[in-house]
Amino acid sequence: MTTLTVEEGAHAMAGKSEAGGSSVLDLAVGLGKFTILLTVLWTAYTIRLHAVNVYGRVIHEFDPWFNFRATKYLVDNGAHAFWNWYDLESWYPLGRPVGTTIYAGLQFTSAYIYYALEAVGMPMSLNDVCVFVPAWFGPISTLFVAGMAYETSFSTTSALAAAFFMSITPAHLMRSVAGGFDNEGIAVAAICGTFYFWMRSVRTPSSWPFGLVAGIMYIYMVAAWGGYVFVLNMVAFSCGV
Repeated sequence: MTTLTVEEGAHAMAGKSEAGGSSVLDLAVGLGKFTILLTVLWTAYTIRLHAVNVYGRVIHEFDPWFNFRATKYLVDNGAHAFWNWYDLESWYPLGRPVGTTIYAGLQFTSAYIYYALEAVGMPMSLNDVCVFVPAWFGPISTLFVAGMAYETSFSTTSALAAAFFMSITPAHLMRSVAGGFDNEGIAVAAICGTFYFWMRSVRTPSSWPFGLVAGIMYIYMVAAWGGYVFVLNMVAFSCGV
């Protein structure tokens, strides 16, 4: 009886040892994957700073210059004046009614970031905020794509692979470099966020609150870029199939 008890105790201790070793291994793997994710997100940010590192904190291209001028007008004059602004320096010789011909999500996002940095004691010039906004949103888009990959596969490895490829995809990279202050810089993040939260909302019946977040992200997408119709079509298509 005593011998059996000792043997049973030995087996139990061995089982606990194996379980402990497995939990430590799982923890190590989890920390390793989290480190890889942080590295990918950091890479997604730093790779977009090439133009800043070479040429400095300047706005480049044509549309980004107008977007910066519109943001400056918003900050200097307020939202009411912005919506009623008739810009005589655009669409010459007729001029441009900015409030009814612009997707102002980019301008308001940059203005609020500018205000927030001042509020927390980390002031940054409006020019610098507008320069870095596309680069800041690059990692956000990357994280949402990782989330979409996880929702389709429930594999963290697949999510990491998707994040890596999104971080260096030329089609996204060229529209989100620092200094390229254009609507696509934030719109891609809004698109990916809408898709991710929609996919998350249909995981289980109790996941429906994520659908509300998807709706908010879609509203932000509409405010940011004219390509919002493509997002709505894809969501509708996913419902159909």
